[in-house]
Amino acid sequence: MPIFQRLRETHPYRLLLIATLAAVVLVQVVAMAVVTQSQVRKAEAHYAASAAAAAAAPAAPTRQKPSREVMNVGYAAAR
Repeated sequence: MPIFQRLRETHPYRLLLIATLAAVVLVQVVAMAVVTQSQVRKAEAHYAASAAAAAAAPAAPTRQKPSREVMNVGYAAAR
């Protein structure tokens, strides 16, 4: 039995339900695409700004040798 003939014989409320569900799925797909595109644009702008800041920043100063008066503190993993 072809799908179109089966749909013609279906109750109108069932057709309305199928159309509503299809519309909801379509709207969700469109919303996900819009959100994804927005996040990609934000990430590109963030990386471009951080790359520009890194290029504009002077080179990192050389590390000084630790002296005996300075206490070195480190973190240990929790047991």
